[in-house]
Amino acid sequence: MKRMRILGLALVAVFALAAVAASGASAAPTWNACVKAEPKNTGKYTDKLCSTESAGGNTGKYNLVAGIGKGKGFKTKGGAAELVVVVPPTGKGPFGKGAELKVQCSSFKGSGSIAMPNTVSKVTDEFKGCTVLGAAPCQSGTKKGVIKTNSLSGELVDIEAGFGTPVGTLLHAETGPVLAEFECTGVGSNVVTGSLIGLHGPVGTVGKESTDTFVIGAGLGEVEWDPTGHPGEKYTPKVNVPTHKSGGFNGEHFLVATVTEAGEKEPAGSLPGQVGVAKNKGESLEVLP
Repeated sequence: MKRMRILGLALVAVFALAAVAASGASAAPTWNACVKAEPKNTGKYTDKLCSTESAGGNTGKYNLVAGIGKGKGFKTKGGAAELVVVVPPTGKGPFGKGAELKVQCSSFKGSGSIAMPNTVSKVTDEFKGCTVLGAAPCQSGTKKGVIKTNSLSGELVDIEAGFGTPVGTLLHAETGPVLAEFECTGVGSNVVTGSLIGLHGPVGTVGKESTDTFVIGAGLGEVEWDPTGHPGEKYTPKVNVPTHKSGGFNGEHFLVATVTEAGEKEPAGSLPGQVGVAKNKGESLEVLP
């Protein structure tokens, strides 16, 4: 197994930026804001966080309504992000079948916009201190170890039970299929496509801050690796989970990396997974399932 077929695919997962804290109550997640009641003293809540209901019925100062406040954008940041690729069972190369390779960036920051009813857009992120195998720097431009995503967009989604939160943030490229392109010095070039879902929280609380947590697991089960060269051989990649949302949508969401190794013309592909937490800050909003 050649080096880039194993690791190039990994870094891309970190491009999973996340959306801002947020929003409200509906059959599907939507943005909601706590606003002053009109007319005065006809609201359901007594405080500007819409956390305490008025004792005498609708006599409070605030109501929780569908909305995005003043519509300001959000900023996001995070610490170290670890990306994992499981080596497919070719039996070649120095790593061995089933080995896990980890790609690391030291930190990231970004920004984005929100819109009704439940979307995010113009999400871009910049990752610093990015290396493959702890040595070869990876970058999308001229700055060593710095990878920038293309503009991303997405939405709040319902996710299946068992993940600790009922709401997720789905992200994909805003225009075209490519989330990011970058090159790892002396190793090869990478093109990342696909989409992924982060676990969003908190849910049910108005606030300016939220997190999107990206975790990995065997969400796709066994998949066949390079059927033309290794027919019948299968392995279980560690991809971001959940891989799909509930509510009647059956499409799966996972990242795919296409890598062209240094000195080779033919690209290879694999499935990476990201582990990391994006901390978001923006409008004072609430998310309810």
